[in-house]
Amino acid sequence: MASETDVLIWIQENLSGGIMDTLMKYVSCSGDHGAIWLIIAAALMIYKPTREAGVVMAAAVLMGYVLNDWIIKPLVERPRPFVEDLSLPLIIDPPGGYSFASGHTVNAFAAACALFIYDRRWGSVLVAYAALMGFSRIYLMVHYPSDVVAGALIGIMCAVAAYKIIEYVKKRSGSPDGEAGG
Repeated sequence: MASETDVLIWIQENLSGGIMDTLMKYVSCSGDHGAIWLIIAAALMIYKPTREAGVVMAAAVLMGYVLNDWIIKPLVERPRPFVEDLSLPLIIDPPGGYSFASGHTVNAFAAACALFIYDRRWGSVLVAYAALMGFSRIYLMVHYPSDVVAGALIGIMCAVAAYKIIEYVKKRSGSPDGEAGG
């Protein structure tokens, strides 16, 4: 059975180079610090019909960040692939921190799935981009496949949790549209 490092090596031997390197660097960079997802969430919050989706998206990303970066990564302390195997080639500057779970993937799936709850069409576009972002982290040798799968699952759970919390708050406030005071 192939190890996760074998998967990374196979990707580099069969998919790397040229336009793929450029694309994967761009996709990965677009998720740095979760900024793209928070910008989209802020834009959604401006327009009243999409405000709730924006709030849920921002809450999901924040929950994912806190859960993953403050709790899971420090508990697991999994080294990144390029740290464990010095022969793995890096085409980006080596990121710091631990590998499990992929923060880029957590944020991407938290945001994408939060939007998917409200709008399947645009949510599907973001879910596809989230999957590409997760793959980019594997392609760039900064995460193992299991880091990305775990990140996707954590992100999905955060999106559902954020949605449930907002629904609970709306129910408690007696307001169907989430505005305080009904």
